[in-house]
Amino acid sequence: MQDQTFSRLALCVTLASWVAISCAPAESDSNNEGGGGATATGSVSSASGSGVATSSSSASGSTVATSGGTTAAGTGGDNTGGSGGAEPTGSGGNGMGGWPEGAIPMGNAPVPSAGCGKATTLTSKEYTISSSGQNRVYYVDMPRNYDMNKPYRLFYTSHWIGSRYQDVKNQDFYFLKPQLEADGEQAIFVAPSSDGATWQQKDHALFDDIMAFMNENVCYDTTRVFATGFSFGGMITYSLSTNHQAEIRAAVGIAPANYNIWLPEKTHKPIAWMHTTGMSDGTCPWVNNEGQKRGAKFIALEKAEDNGCTIPDNIPTSNGAYSCYDFQDCDPEHPTRVCTFGGGHTNIDGNPNWIPIESWKFFKQF
Repeated sequence: MQDQTFSRLALCVTLASWVAISCAPAESDSNNEGGGGATATGSVSSASGSGVATSSSSASGSTVATSGGTTAAGTGGDNTGGSGGAEPTGSGGNGMGGWPEGAIPMGNAPVPSAGCGKATTLTSKEYTISSSGQNRVYYVDMPRNYDMNKPYRLFYTSHWIGSRYQDVKNQDFYFLKPQLEADGEQAIFVAPSSDGATWQQKDHALFDDIMAFMNENVCYDTTRVFATGFSFGGMITYSLSTNHQAEIRAAVGIAPANYNIWLPEKTHKPIAWMHTTGMSDGTCPWVNNEGQKRGAKFIALEKAEDNGCTIPDNIPTSNGAYSCYDFQDCDPEHPTRVCTFGGGHTNIDGNPNWIPIESWKFFKQF
């Protein structure tokens, strides 16, 4: 345990050495993001507005994963994301997609990928794929004693600025893997690396290409593909969620922003969504520009509207220990949640770290 703690702290100290460049300049549209972060302590503040807010007990002491670096915005290739297939029937593979509008009923039977029932050569290691005329690398983490006839959940996990897939792997895929294992579950985890410091337009095509390969080569449940990421990883997760609702069942953005990232033409189709924001986050803040609707607050409002939820006069937030607000009257298939806390730009808060606990709680309901 001491060795694990030392390794985790060493990782965070290394990450903190990056030069912090904010993804939230007051008027800048440059494609930059950075890191910072602080320990979250204190008690839950009162929350106003309608709806349901749940909160944690106060936990002191947190390790902060930070990021930084400079980059220029990439242009990438032109792509509009994949489209869903017809409503699946039977037990055979249906390929990518699922229900065309993403309205998959809760607790549905798994829909196997085309790779189910076939032996695979994939193991837990780095792979290379050609996408948009480039060779791109990504890591696949396969379940122990992989069963080619079992449609596993699949998590697509995107790293923060200036990092690589190795950093996500070293965090056990945002600490989700231990959460699943504690519940006796296993999943397939995919962690790509960006071309340069940030995610770009062409990374929509990368998602499509990786998922097309996975569909043919491993057995997963095409209706339980999940996406998550921290900071710029949360931003590409948000970007993908705006036009890949037929491929991604639910997504969790950890400290995301809705600007300084390439966004496609939004379809505004529903998708189950959750995100976390520290109310002291100066990198990807709750509100960066009210008039321009820039900030995490406006991601929550957009998803709530897309998912048919009732919009409260004010979203309850917490400047103390974390509190999660569940939007009310959403489409039954598309729960919408936002968790706020009195901390900074981080994916590690509290002891135990509540962010993967709440993320897994959100994902496993499907």
